[in-house]
Amino acid sequence: MKNSTLARTLALLFANMPLVLLLIAIYAIACGVATFIESAQGSLVARASVYGTWWFEMLHIWLLLSLVGCFLTSKSWQRKKYASLALHFSFILIIFGAGVTRYMGFEGTMPIKNEQSSNRIYSSEPYLIIQAFDKSTQQFQGVEIEMIAPARKYYILNLFDKEFLLKFGALEHKESEFGMPYTMLELEILESKEKLALSDKLFGVGKEEWENATKLEIIQSQLGDIPEQIHTEIGEKVFIIGWGSKIIALPFKIYLDKFVLDRYPGSQMPSSYASFVKVEDSANNTQKEAKIFMNNVLDYGGYRFFQSSYFPDESGTILSVNNDPGKLPTYIGYALLMLSCIWLLFDKNSRFSALARFVKSKSSLACASALLCLSLLPQTTYAQNAPDSQNAQREQSTQNIQSQQAPQDSNHQFTRKPTQEEVTQFIELIKKNSKAFSEDFGKVLMQDFDGRIKPLDTIAADYIHKMTGKDHFLGLSNTQLFLAILIAPEYFREVKLLKSKSPELRELLGNDPKKAYIAPIDAYLPDGTYILANYVERANQKPLKEQNTFDKDVIEFNEKLYVFGLIYSTKALRVLPDAKENVQDWYDVDSVIVKAMMEKDNATYARVYKIAESLSRGFLLGVEQNNWELAYKGLELLQGYQKEYGSDLLISPNRIKAEIWLNKTRPFERLTFPYLIFGFGLFIITLIAILRNKAVNKKFNLTFYTLIALCFILHSIGLAIRWYVSGHAPWSNAYESMLYIAWAAALSGVVFFRKSSLALCSASFLAGITLFVANLGDMNPQIGNLVPVLKSYWLNIHVSVITASYGFLGLCFVLGIITLILFTLRSSKRKNIEDSILSLSAINEMSMLLGLFLLTAGNFLGAIWANESWGRYWGWDPKETWALISIGVYAIILHLRFCGFKNMPLIFASASVLGFFSVLMTYFGVNYFLVGMHSYAQGEAASIPGYIYIMVVCVVALIALAVFKNKNTPLELKL
Repeated sequence: MKNSTLARTLALLFANMPLVLLLIAIYAIACGVATFIESAQGSLVARASVYGTWWFEMLHIWLLLSLVGCFLTSKSWQRKKYASLALHFSFILIIFGAGVTRYMGFEGTMPIKNEQSSNRIYSSEPYLIIQAFDKSTQQFQGVEIEMIAPARKYYILNLFDKEFLLKFGALEHKESEFGMPYTMLELEILESKEKLALSDKLFGVGKEEWENATKLEIIQSQLGDIPEQIHTEIGEKVFIIGWGSKIIALPFKIYLDKFVLDRYPGSQMPSSYASFVKVEDSANNTQKEAKIFMNNVLDYGGYRFFQSSYFPDESGTILSVNNDPGKLPTYIGYALLMLSCIWLLFDKNSRFSALARFVKSKSSLACASALLCLSLLPQTTYAQNAPDSQNAQREQSTQNIQSQQAPQDSNHQFTRKPTQEEVTQFIELIKKNSKAFSEDFGKVLMQDFDGRIKPLDTIAADYIHKMTGKDHFLGLSNTQLFLAILIAPEYFREVKLLKSKSPELRELLGNDPKKAYIAPIDAYLPDGTYILANYVERANQKPLKEQNTFDKDVIEFNEKLYVFGLIYSTKALRVLPDAKENVQDWYDVDSVIVKAMMEKDNATYARVYKIAESLSRGFLLGVEQNNWELAYKGLELLQGYQKEYGSDLLISPNRIKAEIWLNKTRPFERLTFPYLIFGFGLFIITLIAILRNKAVNKKFNLTFYTLIALCFILHSIGLAIRWYVSGHAPWSNAYESMLYIAWAAALSGVVFFRKSSLALCSASFLAGITLFVANLGDMNPQIGNLVPVLKSYWLNIHVSVITASYGFLGLCFVLGIITLILFTLRSSKRKNIEDSILSLSAINEMSMLLGLFLLTAGNFLGAIWANESWGRYWGWDPKETWALISIGVYAIILHLRFCGFKNMPLIFASASVLGFFSVLMTYFGVNYFLVGMHSYAQGEAASIPGYIYIMVVCVVALIALAVFKNKNTPLELKL
């Protein structure tokens, strides 16, 4: 009897599906709260509040035991659910391996200066290091307390046969007067008179005694620094307390021969960095040379050394070091996870196959297994904009521009200001005569401020679009307008070409508040004073969430004016390679001429001056008389100069043509509305057919499928060309990942669900919406260089897999919306609607399974990337944490059917819609509202757009209406 009671109790605690789902929900909520705590108060406070607490670790153990319990009681083996067994067993291995790493592994850093050696590791986790000195006996004793939490409020220190009570107070994340962050801990220490019992309330110690305790405040040292020590005395005992890294000695030394940092030509952006080291192991009489660089590690003596960072003055390296006994079970778990996900797609006894058979029986899906297999091949190279470091650097560059005032040009002085009639006539002549030359000049290579070599057509498109908000402004191509401002700036100082958003700014600059465009000269007073100087400074000083429309417009307008100044002063035209050997910087014409004059380099001066003179005079002559001979001569001289001094950096003519094609056609912008129109059109036709209780006309269905498939093909070609042009996979930043999510959404409809008109229109509509968001202007579409950590094959694997999952989960959102709409239209007279609901529910669940498999695989592939690149699987970074939360959310949704709910199609549709908000938070919210290595909002929380609130209200209203209309008529999906 006792045994049966115990068995029931254990089953209730560790093999109870509703309880397991509740635990997953609690775990996800705790992680989400911790990310906001970390963003507001720092990682240590987040660990003290959540990640390092005893209850959070107990939650891990409970989940592990629950997985084991469900694994044993599910009887999956008897039902031949081998793939499902393998999947759930992989999670047991992963959690077990993580526990071994957590409790038995070690992680730290090793800073080494050039031509020096070290065997000291500084722990990544902080410790409270307490040393005590007894004046009477002249003895030292010490203790170390790991400060991952602290998990307890009180500690008893046994020192010199006496007990001392240590009480932890507030743990605060602050900022110094110089803007540097630091974390401060309050401590109280008191000598104990008797043995005490410890709990949340400390028995035996009164209020007065604690008031007489020694109160201390201690600041955490920076990683790798010796903790700053504070001293206090209690009786004859002197306490020396420090808080920071613990120093651990290795049995061997690492000698740094040299640290090498390579930058992209012409910029300060790191391209790669490496440490040339030598292992010195005197105990084993061993010496070993190695090169440690990003994604290439040194293994020795059970330790792994990773290239982590470097000293600011580049005088040495900072290596990450770890010892990880949990790696083997963790990696076995990861491998089993990947294999079981693929296995589940083809296992005849799996849920996915049962759903496919059901949908096929409803004539909604006809995807053969071979086609499914082929379509999955590209998916396995899919990943997350995981660390979005490039966007972070671009954001920083933008802030640097925003902090500058628009430059006043001193290189162009003019004796007479052109009249309005002359300006208009000049623009008409440019439009009429310069098209051919501008196209040829657009192929000229230049170097941007990040060091990338690209055709001038690209920089012209970026700059003109930045200033004017459109292409073909004034009827001129981007290159025509760029060249015109560059060579004849006096004609454009008073042309209204800088776009503004707020009427307040327009009025401030003396413009009509109803007209969007402002002339550059309007921003200055007659004496040359920049009108917006103080406004820009004040706007930049405000946190992002406190900036109003005027503040944001001032910042953006200042940036546009700065860009105009770069063109106006010729600083943007970095077309001349450095003439010195092994120097890969390119410069603008004025810089080279000034440098040649200072160095009395008459040959270079004469040569560059001739290039500039030929191009300048030749362009004006060509515009006014349509005689381009001199201009082409200057173009020939410039290209000859580039070949002579910059041949190592020149790109092929085919790549130039491909990049210009992307600039001209803008394929991803142009595909937005076809995707939306075809998706919405097919939805309307399908909805009408359902309401009329008829099948969709096969010709209509085939026509729309062909059109959407054509869009998908063009989309694929665009991504392939962008890959070719950039030299790396086109999902390295937020904009590119959005393009890829749209591609994955279109793929799901065209390949997986091509026979279901509702699923196909949903996929097309989602692809269009995603491209629309990508091209709104908040994301930078420019092709850029990769930061060192992204120069890895793991980028192609991790980022692509996890980003593809968003496409499938986004499709679940759209399918859920459509299903809810059908539920609101359901009636006893429209039985065919029920068939459509059941088919959509099955397709929705299939799409969610695919999305969850990809999201899970991508997240753990990211952990492998992190471990192989810098020695840590998991750092509780908000981006990776929210990806884990999304995994938990969709795992709950897919397992709701085991909880005995009625009307599961309605519940599942509602959950698939609500669950997508977790994905939105993972992809967008973390970037803009939280701080982490993947985010690019520079630590400033953005305000939530108003349309998000509208979207939430509409979704809740739709769910409520569907539930109200179907509360008495449940519908079930029977497989």
